[in-house]
Amino acid sequence: MDRIIELMKENERLFLEHAEELTDEELEQEDIDEYLAIRGATERELEDFENQFQIKLPEDFKAVYRYKNGSGWISLIWPRGETDCGYRLLSLQEMTQIKTYFQNENQEMIEYPDVLHENQQKQLDARIRPYLFCERWFPFAEYAGSLYLMLDYAPAEKGMAGQIICYVHDPDFIYYIAPNLTEALQLTQKVPEDFL
Repeated sequence: MDRIIELMKENERLFLEHAEELTDEELEQEDIDEYLAIRGATERELEDFENQFQIKLPEDFKAVYRYKNGSGWISLIWPRGETDCGYRLLSLQEMTQIKTYFQNENQEMIEYPDVLHENQQKQLDARIRPYLFCERWFPFAEYAGSLYLMLDYAPAEKGMAGQIICYVHDPDFIYYIAPNLTEALQLTQKVPEDFL
């Protein structure tokens, strides 16, 4: 699990060096200080989260959260594709709170015909169930309160449990990002070339 911590530290470095170009905002020292003060989750906190939701968190995910239990307002994941923006990691406490009102019930995309346009039907990924909301999806990173990276514990037949998917609002849709958090973090390594 040393590799994923190396990725986290590299993503921290990339963000701190290029924050202004990436976000079009000046990074405040208080945001940096707040991030540096974030401690990792304890084994007990990780176990309590798993027990509460009856899931087994992937090892790479637990390694990241042992390192930092969230990232404050610092964006550490920048996956390419439909969601060209940076995501901040939610703390376990924020994840628990969000599950009370978001991704807390199952609703298939066909229940939202005005949302799922014909061209989006062709984009449905065979690794993801055709849902818009699913109680077995766990948001763990967010951008602007309307885009969420999620752990998927209800994958379609061609998917795998723990894969990373993304909920995008307006137009609402679910996109596949990576098979695991390690690979999602590796996508970020291309940030300076691709975004600047």
